[in-house]
Order: sequence, then structure tokens, then C-alpha cells
Amino acid sequence: MKKRILFLFTLAFALCACCLFASAKTFETKTVDHVVYIFYPETETRPEYCAVMSLFDTKEAMKGVTELTIPAEVDGVPVKSIFFDNLKLGSYVEAEVETIHLPDTLESISLKAFLNMRSLKTINIPESVTAIGQSAFSGCTGLTEITLPEGLLGLGKACFKDCKNLKTVDIQGNGLKKIGYAAFGRCASLQYIDLPESLETIGGQAFFRSGLRLLRVPGGCTLEARALMNAYKLKKVVFEDRTGGYYPMGVNAFYGCKNLLKVYLPKKAYPYSIPGGAFAYCTRLKAVYRTEHVQNVWNAAFEGCTSLSVFTVPAGIENIGPGAFRGCTALKKLRVLAETSAFLSVEKDSADFLQDLPDACKVYVKTNAMRGAFLDEGCPCRVIVKADLK
Repeated sequence: MKKRILFLFTLAFALCACCLFASAKTFETKTVDHVVYIFYPETETRPEYCAVMSLFDTKEAMKGVTELTIPAEVDGVPVKSIFFDNLKLGSYVEAEVETIHLPDTLESISLKAFLNMRSLKTINIPESVTAIGQSAFSGCTGLTEITLPEGLLGLGKACFKDCKNLKTVDIQGNGLKKIGYAAFGRCASLQYIDLPESLETIGGQAFFRSGLRLLRVPGGCTLEARALMNAYKLKKVVFEDRTGGYYPMGVNAFYGCKNLLKVYLPKKAYPYSIPGGAFAYCTRLKAVYRTEHVQNVWNAAFEGCTSLSVFTVPAGIENIGPGAFRGCTALKKLRVLAETSAFLSVEKDSADFLQDLPDACKVYVKTNAMRGAFLDEGCPCRVIVKADLK
């Protein structure tokens, strides 16, 4: 009986596979001047659009070509996309192309479209393009500038990663919503980028080890985990007033930004948290301004910030996690605006952070009750009551 059931199941699976295979559409490809196109059918007889699937059909065809123009249509069919799908080529690392002209019919620049095209110096992104996909320009070390059109909505994973000579990114208009994971990772020459107000997400490691020196974060934008991790040239971060989103940054967002000097948190915002490791080992960080809307400072948020000398704990604080100020050897002043000691409660383990404060640190509080609460929790520092503390 079991063998019969197994046989019937296998037969049914085989029939389903045959049906799927029979119903699958085959797409025509065509090579014109060594460029390979694929046609996507609207009906059985007429293609709706086509896409470039390889700029070259052979490695030999790459030699000596310094300029490429992609037509708006092939055999009367519009070219709407470009991607890379040629296992024989591997990438465009051997290509000598310096200039590429793209048509106004193009809507997307997709997966690995110009991967490792190291000689590429100039390319236009048409206004019609709404998305740039994963690794589209990754490894294009010849690029020094790029203009992104107003209609662009998203930058895919690693799309400009390892473009080490990219200095200028000009984002037109106010439409971009997402910068994907590692999009500008290791772009060592990129010093500044003007982010539009429309931006909602800066993905994880988006500017990992980039050359950014100043970052302004739009009001509705969230930095995902490790967004600027080890951005070793970053000196200043300014968060605009929060118009949306509760979490300005993810864990380890600025971890290891060893030249970061100043951070300006948003003036107006919903209560938010400084997550674990957010500024850990930012060894030159001296001050964090505008902390009044901070509700939680989580574990190791400022661990290893050896230049941090003052920090203001806001009135609405709920938690300060263990190790939040571990290794902050230069911390001289902790200003506590809270008038209730709930954030020091044993249940939250918040009082653990006190043990990491250096002996020379002075804790300023607003009431005698708060002073007593700190002493009860074993605060190793001198606790000073200052009623007019601001």
C-alpha cells in the first residue's frame, strides 16, 4: 500500500512538472553589434519590450571598444531594462569602455548591469529610470561622478560598492526612498552626499568604510544596522527634525567612526532610542547634542568613546543599558534631568551603567531624592544637586 501511494505521488509530481515545463514561455534573444538582447512577449506573436542581457557576446568583442550606445528600440521593440547574464564573461573587468549612452526608454538598470567595468568614466542615467539594482555599478573604479534622476525610487544592494574614486553623487529632485545595503560601501572618495527629504531608509552598511565627512539625515529617514560602520573620515552627523519614523538609527549604526567629533540629534521628534553599539568606539566623539527626546540608551551605546566628556540624560529617560558608557574614560560630567529614579530600577538592570563611570566623573541631579537614588545604587562618583540644572 505504501509503495502504491509513493508511486502515485511521484507520478503526480512528474505530471505537474511536465505541465509547468509545457506552459513555460521561451524568450527570443538577438545579438546586434555584439550586444545581446532578450525579448519579453506581450502575446504569442508580438514582444512587449526587450532588455539588454549582455553588452558583449564574447570576451574578444570587449577589446578596443571605448564607447557604447544602447538604442531606444530593437526591431521596433523598446529597450526598457539592462542587466548582466553571461556566465562566459563573468564580469566586464576586461572591458575598455569609457563612455556609455543609455536611451530614454530605459526604466531599470538591474542586476550587475555594469559589474566591474573599471574603465567606465561617463554614463547617463535617463529620467525614465526608477530603479538601480543589485551590484549594477559595483567595482566601476573609473567613475568619479554620477547623476541620479528625479524619478529614481531606490538604489539596490551594493549598487555602487567599491567605486573607490566616486566623488560626487548628485541626487536630482525629491523622489528617492531607499538606499540599499552596502550601496556605497567602500566608496573611499565620496565625502558628501545631499540626501533628499523623501528618503525613508539608509540600508545596513550603506556607507560602510566610505569617505563621508558630513552626514545630514532627513527627518523621515531611518539608518539600519551598521549603516555607517567604520566610516573612518566621518566628522559630523546632523539629524533633521523627525517627521516620521520612530527610530533614527539601528544597532552599531556609527560603530568605529574613529574621527566622528559631533552628533546633533533631532530637535523635534517622537521619543526614540539610541540603540546598542550605536556610537561604540567613536574614539574622538566629544559631545552629543540635543538628547531631550531620547527615551532609552541601550547596551554599549557609547562603549569605548574615550573622548566623550559630557552627556545629558533627558527628563523622559526610561532605560540606560549595561555598558552604555563603558570605557568612556574622559567622561567628566553626567547631567541627569530626570526627576524620577525609575530608570535606575533593578528590574531593568539600568543601574549597572553606573559602575562604568570613571571616578573623576561628576553626576549632576535636580533633587535630593535623585541624589539619594544614585547613592543607593552605589554610584561611584560625586553626586551634586543642582536644582536649576538645564
